[in-house]
Amino acid sequence: MRIRHIVTAVFLAVLAPVATVVVALVHPQPAFAYHVQLGRLSLFSDKPFDMEQSKRLLADVYRRLRLASLYHSDGEHRIFVANSYWRARLVFLWNFGAGGVNYYPLTRNVFIRESDIDNDRVLRAAGPVAPPRTFTYYAAHEIAHSLAGEAVGPLTYHSLPTWIREGVADYIGQAETVDFENLIERLRADDPELDPKRSGLYLRYRLLVAFFLDHEHWSLEQLLASPMPQPEAEARMLAAFN
Repeated sequence: MRIRHIVTAVFLAVLAPVATVVVALVHPQPAFAYHVQLGRLSLFSDKPFDMEQSKRLLADVYRRLRLASLYHSDGEHRIFVANSYWRARLVFLWNFGAGGVNYYPLTRNVFIRESDIDNDRVLRAAGPVAPPRTFTYYAAHEIAHSLAGEAVGPLTYHSLPTWIREGVADYIGQAETVDFENLIERLRADDPELDPKRSGLYLRYRLLVAFFLDHEHWSLEQLLASPMPQPEAEARMLAAFN
């Protein structure tokens, strides 16, 4: 009997903090006092921001998402900006230090690090992140993960190659024409910006996704159904631009 009580106590001691974190990720609204909504998009922050400017940013997020055939108007997507250290620690968990994070399929909520919302900038210790990686970009990028996941289901989505998962999100988040000639030349020259491990950027992945969507005219659904390894995708792209 005593052993059972000990096991129960240990189980509860482990379960309680896990449950607290899950609740914080699924229902974080009480920790974010400032809020604005535009259609199916909601923006929450722990610091005040300009309401009209934030609506313009949300409209731009909508624009980027609508360019993707994955977008639909069902359900709400919430963006939470964690400016304070303790909030960032709570919602970013092992991703602390990232610009944004998505926990699909646990929740549709996405989380962005400290930001200057009024000026469309995400902030780091060295200063604001330079365009085109704006606050709007980060918000659209993280929501794009949810849209892509919902299109194919969580098991399929999380089994996709990284270049597809992150490349699709980056393609949607940036929503701009890709300069194939320039980027492929830089790729061949081993430009460090095109190495995600060295730069922390997804430029290489976005280039590959753009190749299949814009050059080869695949649909997003077709790409998300593909298990193609990155080396094969790159070989096909480089052969096409020989």
